[in-house]
Amino acid sequence: MIEQAIRDVLVADAGVTNLVGSRVHFVQAPQDVDNPYIVLTKISGVRDNAHDGATGLVHTRIQLSVFATTYYEAKQIVQAAQNVLQAYSGLMGTVQVDSCFYENETDTYETDTKLYHVTSDYVLWNEE
Repeated sequence: MIEQAIRDVLVADAGVTNLVGSRVHFVQAPQDVDNPYIVLTKISGVRDNAHDGATGLVHTRIQLSVFATTYYEAKQIVQAAQNVLQAYSGLMGTVQVDSCFYENETDTYETDTKLYHVTSDYVLWNEE
């Protein structure tokens, strides 16, 4: 599963874990999570097909949502994750990744939690 492979590669990197520890969650963080943290969400996973059927490749879009108490801290975490994922190619856990590219970033502020929220999107070609 590509989501688990991405989480594993992020929490194995000292640059990321120095900032968030192992607080990388799928889709939604636990209610009592410590700050800062990352939420990893699969936005889409389009299966590639040829005339004779599925090729086994998936065009995956992953969104990382970073939550932190300061804007600077959020941006540091985004950069640390980007250092790991940008142009990644090769085996990621048990998933073969042909390419991974950073595509987009959006900055917001969550008034209810008083946290800075920076999302970044990555597009991957990976094998199922």
